[in-house]
Amino acid sequence: MVANPRLLLAEPDVATIHTLSLNELSTRALSRRVEHVRDDPRIPLCVKLEGAVLRTGTTAELAIALVRHRPWMLFPLLAWMFLGTGAFRERVAERAALNPASLPYRKPFLAFLQREVAKGRRVILVARARPEVAEAIARHLGLISAIVEIDHDVADPGEGIAKKLCAQFGTGDFDYAGFGPSDIPVWRTARRSVIVAPSPKLLKNRIWNSQTADIVCPDDRGTGRYVDALRPGRWIKNLLIFLPLLNATYRNDPHFLVKAYLFFCVYCMIASAGYVLNDMIDLVADRRHATKRKRVLALGRLPIPHGFVLALSLLASGFALALFLSPRLAGWMAVYLALSLSYSLWLKKTLFIDTFALTALYMHRVLTGALLVWSAPSLWQMLFAGFFFFSLANLTRYGELKGARLPGNKRATRARAYRRGDLDFLAGFGLASGYLSAFLLVIYAFEPEARALFRSPVALWNLWPILIYWVTRVWMQARRGNVPDDPVLFALDDKASLLLGLGAVAVVLVALFVKLPLFVL
Repeated sequence: MVANPRLLLAEPDVATIHTLSLNELSTRALSRRVEHVRDDPRIPLCVKLEGAVLRTGTTAELAIALVRHRPWMLFPLLAWMFLGTGAFRERVAERAALNPASLPYRKPFLAFLQREVAKGRRVILVARARPEVAEAIARHLGLISAIVEIDHDVADPGEGIAKKLCAQFGTGDFDYAGFGPSDIPVWRTARRSVIVAPSPKLLKNRIWNSQTADIVCPDDRGTGRYVDALRPGRWIKNLLIFLPLLNATYRNDPHFLVKAYLFFCVYCMIASAGYVLNDMIDLVADRRHATKRKRVLALGRLPIPHGFVLALSLLASGFALALFLSPRLAGWMAVYLALSLSYSLWLKKTLFIDTFALTALYMHRVLTGALLVWSAPSLWQMLFAGFFFFSLANLTRYGELKGARLPGNKRATRARAYRRGDLDFLAGFGLASGYLSAFLLVIYAFEPEARALFRSPVALWNLWPILIYWVTRVWMQARRGNVPDDPVLFALDDKASLLLGLGAVAVVLVALFVKLPLFVL
């Protein structure tokens, strides 16, 4: 590793190289391949920064860092997009800083580079990023001998890289490690090709009929990454919209059932858009987290621009459907989105207010069900839901803070305002709220409202031991460090929680449809 990776390289016959066509350069490279020895350490290895070394793009990372630290810069960012790629890259880089240690690198490829450097080969970084960004990454890696800067404004980036490398090292006198179809022109002019995480479509290209290549890293970009980004496991929370179905009047109305399902679809689309935006905002923090670093955006499996387009598509579809169903629903979902983004940007960094914000996000779903029937929500429903979800919100924060304190775990990302001594405080509030919600169920069974909805309202008493046991058990698991993030996701993976959930559903169904004799109760 040289002191300054921006090494000045000789450029033989530059004028001639740039006048030749890609086919002519490819023909020259073919003749040179025969002359070279397979493992000649004198042949430099040129590696593409974005896609090969990194799983992500530096400009997108800078833009996310800028919005994360200065959210009001989102609107100038959207305006800069119309100025062109080069102008956008320059303006973002002037205002944002990037920490190379926080970027998602392809570790198997870095191991490959380390082996090549150990053989005495020079590794040349081919970067379209700003010089200071590329230099910072090169210094962090400690493997780079020089940097070749590529212009962003060339009509064909692949051909531009090919001619630049041929001018610097000679046609067929360098190896090239690339990532995708845009690198095919460079591979055609290189001595040997290294393909990093190739897609099946790339491997079917005709270039490989006459050229051999080394493949490093498997392709992990499958279509499932888009589904993973949506976090469909969290859609179970949106089932709270269907609470009005407890009323037989709505339950037997087919028109209402279709409308409720469409409300549910709207909520899932807009909530998933919020999850994608939250993951982009929390990229750096998630990469330091013990479990969240496996998310598709944090890993770089889903490029940031693709995530942004996915979020915008979900928002456009969700709000279009909401407007079709009811303008009030569209406005109500805008409130949810504003609260979700406020939580991601600010509220999660505050002490105790973050738990109220999480509770409000849960309660928003309950109130959406009330909006569906256009009637005021039940006081007892609101009291039970408020205390129960406040318990879950404290459990979320407790689990994250507790997980951060376990040996070998990364630091938590959202528990920044809390200290170690706050664990007992959170547990006290969470347990008290959970037990109070169970107590409210017992009182509710005696209310006229319960007698109007349920044929055997007293059967709801059986929910009390189920809820008390589950609250106690899940908090005990959290104390042992087994609930590191979302308690709902924990419950979905926990057999005991699933059995308790099935028991609770059975109790509610019996209370709704079965008239039990008093002696049974």
